[in-house]
Amino acid sequence: MNPLAWNCRGIRNSRTVRELCGFVRSLHPKIVFLCETRASSSRVSNLKWRLGLRNSLAVSSHGLSGGLGLFWDESLDVFLLSQGERHFDVLIKEELGLTPWRATFVYGEPRVENRYKMWDLMRNLRGEWNGPWFLMGDFIEAMCPPSPGFSGLPWTYNNNQAGSRNMQVGLDRGVANSEWSLRFPGAHINHPCSSRSDHKALVYLLQVPMTPSRNMEASLKSWSREKFGHVTREIERLRSVLEPLEGEDVIGNRAEILQAKIKLDELLYREEMMWLQRSRINWLKEGDRNTRLKRDDGSWCANQEEMKGMASHYFSDLFSKDSSLCPDDLTNLFAPKITLEMNRDLC
Repeated sequence: MNPLAWNCRGIRNSRTVRELCGFVRSLHPKIVFLCETRASSSRVSNLKWRLGLRNSLAVSSHGLSGGLGLFWDESLDVFLLSQGERHFDVLIKEELGLTPWRATFVYGEPRVENRYKMWDLMRNLRGEWNGPWFLMGDFIEAMCPPSPGFSGLPWTYNNNQAGSRNMQVGLDRGVANSEWSLRFPGAHINHPCSSRSDHKALVYLLQVPMTPSRNMEASLKSWSREKFGHVTREIERLRSVLEPLEGEDVIGNRAEILQAKIKLDELLYREEMMWLQRSRINWLKEGDRNTRLKRDDGSWCANQEEMKGMASHYFSDLFSKDSSLCPDDLTNLFAPKITLEMNRDLC
């Protein structure tokens, strides 16, 4: 199900939303946590339609500070245990017969003097649960070593400053107790590169993707070339190029990294447009698949000729004058502004 967490640094920018949608398409998370949304709860909740995750929880930001969002797929049963301005604590049930597990998504305190509050909260939550549990999010604490079983660069935050002012630290993290690790023995965390935020996203990869057979692989490649070109492959290639560039940037030379991020942003836009065009073409080609209409008495009609007659009658009736209405009864209540003499003068 691959839970994903990201300090997105605001969702008001369409490019940020585009990159988030790209993460969802490529990583297939069934639950997504966003922090520092810098938006109202209603605006955050509306993102669920773009992400294809039909359920959501949201906390409004204070101006341009804070804000949380949690989105999940319909295949999951998610029960809210508690929430605050900086956390969601939920219980997740995947399938009948399997033990539910607990997930806590956090956004740490930015002020040093208040950071003890989050750790106190974690201790209190820990005392309430003995089953599988994992935590994920931006702790706003420099943590070393990085998350166990991670892949990617060992840091998740880059202030994008040049030279000696450049800072790379692991502020974002995923941790789990032993019960959860036994439940998902092959789980590991990946840090996909971002072109929009100074924080990398975190994705907990819980399932190893299956390797397709050679025949299927050839068919899929042919289909991809015909339908989508090489945009998706180029996005993956550019992310793999960007990661070592950021890892080797010890002298603060940002030009090549910036150029790669601009190109990645452009490719994400092209990918989004292709998906929109594909959905539009399918609708024009196949329609909405309505094969029946409902009669006035509530019964269904499936006969094509009768359906044509119903549609013709509906629109004829829609644009015909209703004999039961007499507009003079209403207009006579108002004194006319233009008199007969005025009309004669105009002629």
